[in-house]
Amino acid sequence: MIKAYSVAHIRDAEAPLLAAGEPLMQHAAAALATACIRLLRCRGGVYGARVLVLVGGGNNGGDALFAAARLARRGCTVRVICCAEGMHAAGWRAAKCVGAREVAAAEAELEAARADLIIDGILGIGARGGIREPAAGIVMAVGRGISGARAAVVAVDVPSGVDVDTGGVEGPALPANLTVTMGANKPALLLEPARRLAGHVMVVPLGYELPAPDLRAVEASDAAALLCAPGPDDSKYTRGVVGVRAGTEQYPGAGLMATAAALAAGPGMVRYLGADAVAELIIRAHPEVVRANGRVQAHVVGPGGAAGETDVREVLASGLPAVIDAEAILVAASIGGLAEHHVLTPHAGEAVALAAHLGLSREGAPWSRALIEAHQLEAARALAAATGATVMLKGAVDVVAAPTGDAYAQGGAPGWRGTAGAGDVLAGLTGGLLAHAAALAMEPGGAARVAATAAYIHGVAAAIAADTLFNDPANRAGHPIGATDIAASIPAAIEAIRKAA
Repeated sequence: MIKAYSVAHIRDAEAPLLAAGEPLMQHAAAALATACIRLLRCRGGVYGARVLVLVGGGNNGGDALFAAARLARRGCTVRVICCAEGMHAAGWRAAKCVGAREVAAAEAELEAARADLIIDGILGIGARGGIREPAAGIVMAVGRGISGARAAVVAVDVPSGVDVDTGGVEGPALPANLTVTMGANKPALLLEPARRLAGHVMVVPLGYELPAPDLRAVEASDAAALLCAPGPDDSKYTRGVVGVRAGTEQYPGAGLMATAAALAAGPGMVRYLGADAVAELIIRAHPEVVRANGRVQAHVVGPGGAAGETDVREVLASGLPAVIDAEAILVAASIGGLAEHHVLTPHAGEAVALAAHLGLSREGAPWSRALIEAHQLEAARALAAATGATVMLKGAVDVVAAPTGDAYAQGGAPGWRGTAGAGDVLAGLTGGLLAHAAALAMEPGGAARVAATAAYIHGVAAAIAADTLFNDPANRAGHPIGATDIAASIPAAIEAIRKAA
């Protein structure tokens, strides 16, 4: 499990170590220098490499300067641009003593074009409101300089210009190939749009004692724990039964895709309880699907506009875990009685409608699509608190929030996943997992963990379908896919996850 911590929790964890005289900056600088050396070795060598260091006046600048001193001692040519009123004094002395030279901000574009490596140590975790001048102009000049050039960028802690707690980005920022983050992961490194600026992330342990994380992300080992193979004594009922109400005459494909995904998740049985016209298509495609009422462990309702009030009332009255999607979300919110084991799955547009229905606002302004996309974690938590349900806010990163406060951010899927019907597949997959892990879903925070696992599997399946890598920051490979391709790749994704665990 990846665990991320807010600025406040990081500061609290640092305080006793700093009071005890622990040389945290030296530990951080040593790890940063080691990461830079490894990167340079992969890109042609360390000795003689040109390194440009961008520093602000805070501790991140100190980390960067002490690391620069180590690189200079290894034979690198180090140039430093001060992006604030002053630099960390001890760090600058250390770098200057071994040959680092300060250059003017006016040289930023030229130096960036010449560099093999750029270290971004401008702003740290305490910064708010984006990069300001003169640093903003320097960052833009560096960006022009590295356009089409060979330089790799390493960010210290987080890429400068991102909001550490929200992942928001205001103004210019320098995309990194690698982010070396100190002590523990930060929410911004899991949330969009900051996540895409971070590149690969390396966490440097500093001996912190930390509380419960502010944000989590499921990994292969966590997902595999929910994907154990059935034993010889298991049956279709012990493996879980999911009831699907999805698809309409206007959108029959939603029923097909949700059902296919529910089957692929590995429950013992799928019951299709939706429209008759859609049922014929589903039974033809999946004859193992049962077209009859009976016991189930979880429900899926809503994909494709299947949102009749009677259906939603039956699902809520059952007291069972359920995925509530599309138009059914507003129907369920109007009926009331939502609980943590109900998973609402809005995209940003549906989240705007739900927030308006609930009368929610942010700092006095109604939630808009732009606000939700810029503050995804905050929005998901607000919706979860207001409804009492678990909320999976879908996007490039799927953010899951429970009314208990548990939250997950699942990224890594290729951009090819953004295709019509992908949400129907995710709803069915989540329902299948809820049926399989119904007992867990009824525990505090359990439904959020199951939903986050579904989002993780969905992303891996999309990567397999698109023939590309999961969690590839460059996102350069692959080919177009449809939602049916994602559903068809779920079994392969489950196999890959279990092997990787």
